[in-house]
Amino acid sequence: MTAQKEMSENPWFKYGVAFLYLEMAVAIAVSAYSLFMAFSGIGGFPGKH
Repeated sequence: MTAQKEMSENPWFKYGVAFLYLEMAVAIAVSAYSLFMAFSGIGGFPGKH
């Protein structure tokens, strides 16, 4: 039995994978929002407007 198969049989494995996907989605959303703010001119350091 390999280590990966052993880990995937753990009952918490699917929750861990789901949490990682959720974390990736949040990171992508924050990056997209940051790029939107930067390219639309509403982003930047506070107090510089």
